[in-house]
Amino acid sequence: MPRINTYLQHFAVGVQDKKHLPRVDLERMRLAAEQQTNLLPLTSGPAFMRPGLEYISTTDSNDVCRLKEFVFGATDAALLEFTDQLMRVKVDDVLVTRPAVTAAITNGDFSSGTGWTLTATSGATSTVSGGYLNLTALARGSKASAAQTVTVNEIGTEHALRIVVERGPVTLRVGSTSGGDEYINETVLRTGTHSLAFTPTGAQFYLLFQSELEQLKRVDSVTIEAAGVMTVPTQWLEADLFKMRFAQSADVVFVACEGYQPQRIERRSTRSWSVVRYQPDNGPFTLGATRDLKLTPSVAEGNGTLTASAPFFNSDHVGTLFSLFHEGFECSTQLAGGGEYTDVFKVTGVQTGNYNDRNWSYTVSGTWVGTLRWQRSFDGEDQGFKRFPYNNASGTIDITGNLGSTNNDDEDDNAIVWYKLGFEEGSYTSGTATITVDYDGGGGSGICRVTAYNSPTSVDIEILQPFHAAKATDNWRECEWSANQIWPSAVAFAEGRLWWSGDDRLWGSVSDGFEDFDDTTEGDSGPISRSIATGGVNDTQWLLALQRLLVGTEGAVSTVKSSSFDEPLTPTNLSIKDSSSTGASSVDPARVDTRGVFVDRSGKALFELSFDGTSSDYNATQMSKLATDLFTSGIKTLSVQRRPDTRIWVVNNDGSCVCIVYEPLEEVLAFIPIETDGNFESVAVLPADDQDRVYFVVNRTINGSTVRYIEKMALDTEVKPTTQCKVMDAHVAGTNGPASTTIHVGTHLQGESVVVWADGAPLVSTVDGYTVPNTYTVNGSGNITVGSAVTDWVAGLPYTARYKSAKLAYGAAGGTAMLQKKKVDEVGLIMTDFVRAGVRYGSEFDNDERPLFPPPAQKGFTAADAIVLSDVDDEEAFMFPGEWNTDSRVCVECASPNTMTLISMVISVTTNG
Repeated sequence: MPRINTYLQHFAVGVQDKKHLPRVDLERMRLAAEQQTNLLPLTSGPAFMRPGLEYISTTDSNDVCRLKEFVFGATDAALLEFTDQLMRVKVDDVLVTRPAVTAAITNGDFSSGTGWTLTATSGATSTVSGGYLNLTALARGSKASAAQTVTVNEIGTEHALRIVVERGPVTLRVGSTSGGDEYINETVLRTGTHSLAFTPTGAQFYLLFQSELEQLKRVDSVTIEAAGVMTVPTQWLEADLFKMRFAQSADVVFVACEGYQPQRIERRSTRSWSVVRYQPDNGPFTLGATRDLKLTPSVAEGNGTLTASAPFFNSDHVGTLFSLFHEGFECSTQLAGGGEYTDVFKVTGVQTGNYNDRNWSYTVSGTWVGTLRWQRSFDGEDQGFKRFPYNNASGTIDITGNLGSTNNDDEDDNAIVWYKLGFEEGSYTSGTATITVDYDGGGGSGICRVTAYNSPTSVDIEILQPFHAAKATDNWRECEWSANQIWPSAVAFAEGRLWWSGDDRLWGSVSDGFEDFDDTTEGDSGPISRSIATGGVNDTQWLLALQRLLVGTEGAVSTVKSSSFDEPLTPTNLSIKDSSSTGASSVDPARVDTRGVFVDRSGKALFELSFDGTSSDYNATQMSKLATDLFTSGIKTLSVQRRPDTRIWVVNNDGSCVCIVYEPLEEVLAFIPIETDGNFESVAVLPADDQDRVYFVVNRTINGSTVRYIEKMALDTEVKPTTQCKVMDAHVAGTNGPASTTIHVGTHLQGESVVVWADGAPLVSTVDGYTVPNTYTVNGSGNITVGSAVTDWVAGLPYTARYKSAKLAYGAAGGTAMLQKKKVDEVGLIMTDFVRAGVRYGSEFDNDERPLFPPPAQKGFTAADAIVLSDVDDEEAFMFPGEWNTDSRVCVECASPNTMTLISMVISVTTNG
């Protein structure tokens, strides 16, 4: 009968669907596996028992949690934990935690002004009322501030401020001196919640809030953080955690989520974090008015109301921007400082006997001391200004007192000239000068943000860019982003812009201005706003920046490109075309160098995006075509590990996990199921020098209760049979000094049975001639007792690595052994880093009538090494307990606390035809 030795030289093909295994005409099917669970291959071929998961902590209140990476650099990273409307931060696997201190801020809730020193220069106000600190610097050059001196009792101990800004931005300084910023450098606090740490070195610290902005700014509260884990409130509900999209630039992460206002997660230091609103002040705006009505602002600067000529507003308009265009220029501006001026206005036209395009009137009032001067420029609105007489009948330039209505003009027919009035540097002494200007030429836009809803025809507003008049206009635009319109659902950085997308729209910020959407910006750096409009269903699921910007929508993957591949995207050089008709799901995609990986619209298939030079576009190819059975429940989330190999970790909706070992240049694509005693719910990867660290949220049942643990996968090198071998889950490693029979595993495994590796060997017993792992039940104190004293140990929940070969259709005289009876006679293993007695082989799993056996304990006439470390061990082929069968297989197994690394395998097969 024909006999053949089949050499399985590597294990980097992984699991394939059973229905595809008969395709033995494919080389990868010869090396594939029907089962390869918890056995991770390297791209070079060997497969090792996957590293165990180290217990780090529970999630907050054991709630559903999404993990996300915060990566500033290869060695500067943090792990963000998102639960229902809450964020926590881990640095070096330790939750940011606040120590107990007794310092207190007087009236930090602003229920009273007692304890606060409120200061306002001329033209500003600083008050405590309505439960807020209110700061307004309406006069340009003025400043409003609030200060408090706080007594420190625990000098040299970290303190942290919890600051809630209700309407930002406001400026904060914390120092060891009055007005100083020795502890927290002067920083701008946006609307949101801030937890800022510092360590006082003296008996007191000085806290200062200030604002130089014309709009009302409000601080809701400032307190000393209580002892315990730092938590920062967020807006995202549990049901929406996996809809969040992230884009990071240095210490800021921008977050989009369908149905929510975009946010910024800010890091000022490793222990100071904020979650605040992402609030551009200048767009993006609609092309025109969204309703046929007029809007009237009550004032041109500061805070006021906006009135609609017909019912229009609703509560969802709060936070919305409006841009209003007015003909002419009518301003009322307060000045209270040197170098402060009215807004610039542009004068054009001619002066004749019948009419005059070039004249304007103005007044000066108020109580002030100084010298005002008109200035004008022929060069532009921000340069080339020189002094100009204060009226058309005098050559006098200086204005040192109030003026009633005064006319001024020039005789520069057909010239474009820009004018402004104000105090030059050094020409202001005190007080506030109020200047009104009325010019009937030109026109311009101002911008406001709605701060409160009053009625269908009235809202409160803060004016971000002064209006040219406080009167009705039908020339207005509404921001495209709001609860009343839409919020972006995706975000990404590409070509120096921050891109957002939602529904069928795509927006790109001004170049290098990530919160700038000023559509008056001229040239190629201007903002971009357009429809995707490629046909079909275009609701955006994600953005992915590869060599080109890709938009994943429900109906297709679209490419955003310029006319030439190397040209940057600009407002006038941009097109969007479908590169693939494969729709995308709402799962975050992943980038692997110049390639992308995404989940298709069904949620059950993985696709690779790669650039095709022939078509000069991206193609989508299904990666999981031969392993569809692994994703039948749908894919929930994925994350990419780059070192030591590229591994894509996929978590499915049913709690299963798949590791995809991926190296396209070497044609490696291996799907490896990962199992544990529980369900995987989230995954994230943080970079590190030697090996990226993989973190999971695992839902386990411990002592009858449902818990959610955050666990970190051990290093590949830590599964070797050394002093500590980390091949258990939810494990803890430790050292007893001196050696002891008591091991403190931790109460997180109370009531559970654990296995142990100690002092370079697994703790096992011999039963019926075979070794079996010892199990120990963790008591209420988190301890177990082992039979003899140990020093270095690892203890945790066991798991099993299994390999089941593909169909062995080789060696038949008739051309194929498929459907012919065959028998496996011998198996030879080449292994390293293994515990001999812990390796099992046989023809079936889980069949008591056909048990698995360990490799022979003898090599020839000598005893084989019980534990092999680092050396490559070429085992002599040994007899295999096979049967004549049309579907003979080889199975290999290794269970915790044992370990093994398979390098290759030789299978001797005999067929009957």
